Amino acid sequence: MIPLLLALVLAAPPELKRARDRFEFGAYADAAGTLRQLLSRNPALTEQEAIEAHRMLGIAEYQLGDLAAARAAFVELLSDDPDYALDAFLVPPPIVEFFDRVKRDREPELAPLRERKRALREQQRLADEARQKLLAEEQARAGPPTKIIRVQERIYMFNWLPLGAGQFQNGEASKGTAIAAGEIAMGLVNIGAILVHNQIADDRTRLCTSNQPGCSRPPYSDSDRLLLGRIEAVKYASAALFWGLYAYGVIDAHLHFVPVVETEISPTGKATGAKIGLEWRY
Repeated sequence: MIPLLLALVLAAPPELKRARDRFEFGAYADAAGTLRQLLSRNPALTEQEAIEAHRMLGIAEYQLGDLAAARAAFVELLSDDPDYALDAFLVPPPIVEFFDRVKRDREPELAPLRERKRALREQQRLADEARQKLLAEEQARAGPPTKIIRVQERIYMFNWLPLGAGQFQNGEASKGTAIAAGEIAMGLVNIGAILVHNQIADDRTRLCTSNQPGCSRPPYSDSDRLLLGRIEAVKYASAALFWGLYAYGVIDAHLHFVPVVETEISPTGKATGAKIGLEWRY
């Protein structure tokens, strides 16, 4: 039940979510205004979303003292679900009593509506049973399937990961291995160059003064300054190569990214071919 409610909340229109937030915060005027505006546009709400919208609107209007508007909202709710009942643990008793009174007053109109909805549900149940029976009989007649389609959905964010993650996902293992090895090697070289550079630069025993030979630009000797320059060149070059490999991996992964791959598998479990679904999924 909780996963279903969570799915309904996440899939609800933005206006309904905003109205729910204001309603739960107790800002009934804002919630009622948002709900009235939403419902006036006759949106394509699901039955559960419409029930939720009219429930909040009825309670909000009651809290604001507009009993006529509350009654109208509750009647709209009951037109969608004639058997609906407010939860007495979540709704103040006076509102529950008001809702039940509205329900009793409109019972002559709700009774045939309730029976009609029950008949429709029964027809839907019979239709589902007939469909299942048809499919079962066809499966029994046709025998076991001659092939199985395996659907693999790939993750778009892998295209942005380093170490050839996008290539591995796209099935290009050798390319992914080369990119990963190159990035690891350049990363290690860069870290090593940084450590060696810092070790030499922070070694006070290597410092010199201008009156010492080979120290034209203190505090480092000419040989150490040349060495530090070469190490810095290695540091920047390795960093540039790392980010160059990363950029190449990202671009290549995007160029070859296919969000859905369908692989045809024989009953023995051996893949016989692949079909590519050309649709973007994030």
